[in-house]
Amino acid sequence: MYTNKLSPKRNPAAVRLSARSEKLEKLLTRTYRKDQILVFFKRKPTENDIRTVKESFKKDGIAIETIKMLSCGNCDIPVQLWSAKGIHSRISKDSLKAGSGPSSTTVGESYSLNFTNSVPADAQRGFQGENKHLQNPSSGKKDEIIVAVLDTGVDTALVDPQYLWKQTDTTTGAKCYAEVHEGWNFIDNTSNYRDDNPNRHGSIVSQYIINQFAGAENNTVKIMPLKTHDKDGVGDLFGILCAINFAIAKGAHIINASWGFYYYYEIPVPYLKTLITGVLRKKGILFVTAAGNQSPAEDEIAKQIYQAEHGITLTEDQLRNLAIHNFYPANLSTAANSVITVTTTDERTVSATQNYSNKYVDLGVVADQVLREGMKFAVPFDGADPALISGSSFATAIASGIIGAHCPKSFYVPNIKKADFIACLGSLAVAGSGTHVLEENLVLAKKHIRNGACVK
Repeated sequence: MYTNKLSPKRNPAAVRLSARSEKLEKLLTRTYRKDQILVFFKRKPTENDIRTVKESFKKDGIAIETIKMLSCGNCDIPVQLWSAKGIHSRISKDSLKAGSGPSSTTVGESYSLNFTNSVPADAQRGFQGENKHLQNPSSGKKDEIIVAVLDTGVDTALVDPQYLWKQTDTTTGAKCYAEVHEGWNFIDNTSNYRDDNPNRHGSIVSQYIINQFAGAENNTVKIMPLKTHDKDGVGDLFGILCAINFAIAKGAHIINASWGFYYYYEIPVPYLKTLITGVLRKKGILFVTAAGNQSPAEDEIAKQIYQAEHGITLTEDQLRNLAIHNFYPANLSTAANSVITVTTTDERTVSATQNYSNKYVDLGVVADQVLREGMKFAVPFDGADPALISGSSFATAIASGIIGAHCPKSFYVPNIKKADFIACLGSLAVAGSGTHVLEENLVLAKKHIRNGACVK
């Protein structure tokens, strides 16, 4: 980690550095699960592979008989979650970064902390609302678009169960969660994907997506509810990785990722990047994710790290720039992959509490109302309290719904082309279809935009 073991011979500057590093380390311990690590293999490990890796941890002081291992269902993926007292502090000399751990074996394993991630939305104390009782989804000749929602689950008292996905093709998915035929809870590893978040984040996200299909001429929707976040809106990398592989195996067309985590160094987990930017593209799956919101705790960590390591005092505006304050998976978006990053806009600028970038942000969803306290969306339920909410997570859901409702199913093919979807949205805007999506990079790239030009 950042800890430096001091010797009596070290100079005062080194002592100051160590104290500073220990402070940063303490801050960053809130960003991952203690006593857990992710182990990545180059191939699905054998019992001998696992035994060899355990022995390397034994040499590093871990009581290997206490190690508990968990895999993603019965999927043939080379990822495991290992838990044991203190194991998180043994994977690297700087275990706050993803990287190598104890001596490598012939299967080339690597390690990562089990980083936590959260749903980016304004704080609420609770939520009340009723189902909008929309018209039944039309089947007929319409193409069905399956949207996997990785979130806090679904409350079926709010979201009509007829919109929820259930597997009918028994050949889909091969071995990966072969016995599971509807949504799944990756927090408790059960079939109970009920939304227990007081703010019903996952339910609101799902309903936003459903609502965009109300006027769709050619497409209908099924929501694949994958509970990756607990009642507090917090999830972790292992659950996310399992859920993404589930969505791949079960035939999702879009993955809605209304969550993320800030990271302050290089790309945190190579496997995560490969899965999202490589595997999904090859499989023909679009990954729509949130640009991220202001978080006072995370902003304070970033300020201290930049000050400690670079001598730079970050401004509030810089903290919202994804090129400076990295938010994943948003920062994985490039023109070549199938990642679409979304924020909120009023058509002149980006929400002051949400992230922006001329490189990583692809779409801005136009807010329903712009108030003194920020850009707001109308909650998609009857009798909702609160009636207005904000957050890039909700902008993301609306974008996923618009894309799913209006872009042809023929776009979801191996080596999927993100540019096709962006062009489709552009043509919708020209046609005046009222989709409320902005894909003009100039507006999304800066905080102060008027008539397509930076004014501040």
